[in-house]
Amino acid sequence: MFVNVGRPYRLVETLGSDEHATAGLPGDTAVVPAGLDFAVRSRDATPQHVSSLVVAVAPEVVDEAFAAGGGHGTAELVPVVGTRSPAVAALAALLLTGLADTSGHGRLALESQGTALVAALVRDHTGRRSDATREPAELSRGQLARVVRHVEDHLAGRLTVGDLAALVRVSEYHFSRLFRAATGSSPHQYVLGRRLARAHELLVGTDLPVAAVAARCGFADQSHLTRHVRRAFGATPAVVRSAARGR
Repeated sequence: MFVNVGRPYRLVETLGSDEHATAGLPGDTAVVPAGLDFAVRSRDATPQHVSSLVVAVAPEVVDEAFAAGGGHGTAELVPVVGTRSPAVAALAALLLTGLADTSGHGRLALESQGTALVAALVRDHTGRRSDATREPAELSRGQLARVVRHVEDHLAGRLTVGDLAALVRVSEYHFSRLFRAATGSSPHQYVLGRRLARAHELLVGTDLPVAAVAARCGFADQSHLTRHVRRAFGATPAVVRSAARGR
């Protein structure tokens, strides 16, 4: 969990495979379950000063708080960025202030504030799932094949974790964990890798303009493709094309 404890910012936050433009206000919260990719960048390339309180909560602590509040079955944190959660924001501010007090009473207060923060997190940011509907421990071969085929057939379009999770009827968070276990990559990394592979095929095997290659492979525009091709292959699309043809 990340809570903005500084001044406002303007970022693009990537959670899983989805990008969100956020104008972070003090107290804004991001909930990032373990195993889900999370990255941030400046929205307009200008430096941004971000001060966040980062709180890591063990899954068993989430389950304990869920059960203590009368919940049944398993609680699952719902991924979100740039959300407003007044109780979480207020308790995070208290927790930050209390970190400076290293006395015995300070540590006692910190424990109480931490417990209250977890309770607010569970109340405001969890989905409920009963034991009877608990999701599978792994993706079957058929499920994985269905996802892979869908990715290959829709590289030019918008592919989100939600789209892929719906194919196998599991939650987005659980799907991300299962997919990484099956492939070694997050859904976002896998989709990007397949888009880059398709782009390389088109650059080497066709005379399509680079902008057209970008469009066919699901990149926002030519510069977006160029940035990722340079990162992956160490050269621009034009150089990749020329090198493959011995020019």
